[in-house]
Amino acid sequence: MKKLIFLLFICLQTGAQTISFKGKLLDKETNKPVVYANISFLKTNTGISSLEDGTFNLEIDKKLLQEKIHISCLNYKDTIVLADNLQQKTLFLQPKSFELNEVVISKKVDRELQVDAYKRRDIKATFGGSQSNPWTVAKFFKYRKEYKETPYIKDLSVYFGAMIVREKSKFRVRLFKLDTITGFPSKDIVHKEIIAYSKLINGKVKIDISKYDIEFPKEGFFVGLERLHIPYNFYEYKYTKQGSKKKYIAKAVAPSFGAVYTKDTRFNFYSGKWRKFYDPHKIYEGNQIQPAISLTLSN
Repeated sequence: MKKLIFLLFICLQTGAQTISFKGKLLDKETNKPVVYANISFLKTNTGISSLEDGTFNLEIDKKLLQEKIHISCLNYKDTIVLADNLQQKTLFLQPKSFELNEVVISKKVDRELQVDAYKRRDIKATFGGSQSNPWTVAKFFKYRKEYKETPYIKDLSVYFGAMIVREKSKFRVRLFKLDTITGFPSKDIVHKEIIAYSKLINGKVKIDISKYDIEFPKEGFFVGLERLHIPYNFYEYKYTKQGSKKKYIAKAVAPSFGAVYTKDTRFNFYSGKWRKFYDPHKIYEGNQIQPAISLTLSN
């Protein structure tokens, strides 16, 4: 009996490897919460987003406390720290400094141009995601000479895939300059939060950005879609594998962004850096996929 109890104790000890990794992110200058920051482990790509009060809580393997994490958020300097140094502690993030552009109060618009407008039949795939895997997907918009008469970006539309389980889910839109040396997204063009909601109606949402008075950069720019890993966006669904009747549960995060076929490069940000994807896939009929995003330009 004593031997059985001892073996049971050993099993419990070796099995208790999962811990609650939690902490808080605050602005170093204002002490205000840093909201919706992405917190990702560099080696495993496991991560979470901070909540409205700056806190985060994620179940992880205890061994991950000895790994480095990458923290990124709009208007803050990227930070890399050892997970153990953040466990149950408060980390103060350093805000970036930048010059504000002059704001145009009103502007007469009498000419518009649509860029990459899609129909529902054009949506061929989706960019889904698991609850523990935060990443950003971006689409590059190249400047064309026909944009000269409509140089300002009035609004952008984001299309969604068929797997919209939630009536609404939050996500962040970011506009990035092009790094002309690396070809990757670089600095933010807009330094204010653009938080949008997915919609079931028409399968897309239009986001007005005319108030930022953005002129289409001659070198082109990126539109990034950043899913927020917060409980508001989490959901579960059941599925079966081919050839099996067993039910599995997937823990997913909304929304599922719509994707279209392309011969261009796809850009993703995860594990602390941007990556390019060139190779076309057979399942996409020899194409790559990129997020379905369209623009409205105006004069």
